[in-house]
Amino acid sequence: MNCSEILGVVDAQPDPVWPVILTSLWLTALLLAARFSRSPRRRPAALLLLSVSGAATLSGYGMRRWFDGLTGVPDGAILAGHLLGVAAVAAVLELAAVLTGAGAPARRKLRGSQLLLAVRALALVALFVPVPRAPDHPDFGCWQGTSPLVITYQLLYQACLATGLVLAGLLVRPRVRTAGTRLHRVALRLVVAGCLTGLVYVAVRCWYLVTHGFGLPYPLMRPYLNTIPALLLEGTLALFGLGLLIPAAYRATVFLRRLLHYHRLRPLWALLDRAAPGHVLGPARTPLADLLDLRGIERKLYRRTIEIRDAQWELAGYVSPELAEAAVAELRTGRADTHLAAEALHLELALRARPAGLPCTGPQESPPWTGEADLDTEAQALLTLQRLRADPWVQAAAGNVLAAAEGTGGRSPAADTGGLGGC
Repeated sequence: MNCSEILGVVDAQPDPVWPVILTSLWLTALLLAARFSRSPRRRPAALLLLSVSGAATLSGYGMRRWFDGLTGVPDGAILAGHLLGVAAVAAVLELAAVLTGAGAPARRKLRGSQLLLAVRALALVALFVPVPRAPDHPDFGCWQGTSPLVITYQLLYQACLATGLVLAGLLVRPRVRTAGTRLHRVALRLVVAGCLTGLVYVAVRCWYLVTHGFGLPYPLMRPYLNTIPALLLEGTLALFGLGLLIPAAYRATVFLRRLLHYHRLRPLWALLDRAAPGHVLGPARTPLADLLDLRGIERKLYRRTIEIRDAQWELAGYVSPELAEAAVAELRTGRADTHLAAEALHLELALRARPAGLPCTGPQESPPWTGEADLDTEAQALLTLQRLRADPWVQAAAGNVLAAAEGTGGRSPAADTGGLGGC
């Protein structure tokens, strides 16, 4: 809302923080745009980030003067900023349609609104040409605020913003109660709140433009003249930003959780790889190489869980029915008989039974192992299994069971086959 004075003196002091904000904004926008541009579903987000960054850059008076001098078009930075704003609105609509899974009727409304935005953008360019402008009087909206052309131009831009806000709200609102997770429902509510706050901002701006252009009384005087519209605009951007960041933060949390699970499962994976070689799909990587490579972490975690389970299944043949019965007795006397506790004891028995020369009964005769359908739940179960296997009680129980088995004597031919025999 700051305006240039009639003599061209800008009523705003340079802000030393602004270049830092712009640099951070552009770095973030370029990095995310390079990543998002590979996915058709995320390209609207890339366009939104770049458009907002460009419009924010051209909002500074110093950048406006530089842009105008470079192009030779007085107030050309204002038109460029407004066109970038319209592009950002179109990107918001496309992004809202992607996030809400809009069907055919909503898509038709979306295309119609985007066509309307394109027509209005062309109208902004057409109105900009005859608007009275001068190099020594920057910001025509201030010193020519009573011109019908200027009033029409500015109201048309506000209409573009209102169109995007209304349709984005209509696209998002039906999904507020039906989104998959509570986190996503909160994010959509923030987006709806941002649309409503943005409409209030548009109403205040239009109110000011009409009253200022026709000499009518305007109730918001200094210091509220600039403060309230600025707070409404910043509140709108903050609500939109939070609404978009929550799903991104959720995805980042899932990524970090799976990354930690992948690295924390390495000791169990390495132990089983030594006990049952041949179940690692491809050459084993060093811990440092795993730490530096962050690509495809979901696929790598899934592969690691499969390799662990395959090795477990093969080693399970060394836990004979007699050993399994003795393990059940140990569980009943020393610990609650939980699936993971039983699985940890069976795994420790299998790891000790093979080098002890006990017979292999074959995997088909061994007790069933637990398993989870969800990748994260399965990884968490394996981490619990890894922790329980190292528990002193499991170590002592496995020793007791094997000591009793060795005391009974008896070796089957499978124990003399070497390797894993029929397992």
